[in-house]
Amino acid sequence: MTRLQTLPPTEQIYRSHVPPQYDGFPIEKYFATRFSYQDEEEWSRQIFAGKIIVNDKVALIGQKLRTSDLTVTNAGFRIEPAADRNLDVIYEDKDIRAFNKRAPIPVHPCGRYYKNSMTEILKQVYLNEVPRPIQRLDVTTTGIIVFARTQKAAAFLMQEFKQNRVEKEYFALVEGVPESKQFTIDQPIGKLAGSKRVVGEGIPGFQSARTDVEWLTSINNCSLLKVIPRSGRTNQIRVHLASVGLPIYNDSVYGRGKVSDFEFSLHHRCMKFRCFDTQIQLTAICPPHFQPYVNKIEEKK
Repeated sequence: MTRLQTLPPTEQIYRSHVPPQYDGFPIEKYFATRFSYQDEEEWSRQIFAGKIIVNDKVALIGQKLRTSDLTVTNAGFRIEPAADRNLDVIYEDKDIRAFNKRAPIPVHPCGRYYKNSMTEILKQVYLNEVPRPIQRLDVTTTGIIVFARTQKAAAFLMQEFKQNRVEKEYFALVEGVPESKQFTIDQPIGKLAGSKRVVGEGIPGFQSARTDVEWLTSINNCSLLKVIPRSGRTNQIRVHLASVGLPIYNDSVYGRGKVSDFEFSLHHRCMKFRCFDTQIQLTAICPPHFQPYVNKIEEKK
């Protein structure tokens, strides 16, 4: 198993601008909604303690925020969770750089992670570039993650995603065996209290979501699936598969995994897209615990 790295305590200062959808939110509700790893009571404590600044002024409880307000949060000195900080470059040109992301590690600073995030590591490795991820991957998801090297490339690729012209394929190791060789999960996804998401039209903030699934092989009641998300909802694959009784193996949120285990089992394997006039197709090697399933598939050919 890859050795995870723990950093010494660091002072964690987070800067962010208020997105339009939070315009008019009281500050404590804004933080509890957008950064739900802490509840409103804990965020209120930090505001009372003067740990949050808005537009260069100490924030007050009940203060209403406006679009583009700059918030600065001083979370003090903390020890972050251990992370796999290794960078595995699988493609680069003058416009983009792509990695086979390890796990556990987030793309952006979030929750208890700060320096142990890909954007913070890239700031140290590529001193003259601003890290611009063009997609999201969960802390525990491995595989292809693409960063634009220029603002122009980032704007172009964001439009490609918005127009649904990017093809993505995942491998998922799940608990259980599907009843069908191929099937589609077409269920809206919404968010419960905190950050956990579930399917159902009655869930607050639900959005349509579709995932195409193909069963590839099984070993000891665990199965390898090829999964193609047709929409881009947060945690979509994990939520959809869990909703049909096929949770991702070792998923501690939507399955029966343990946070202390590090065999994470959702992998972004293939990606096809266009960057200006260049057609790009990427493939990322799966983590070692996928290999028995891959070998079984190869034996059948």
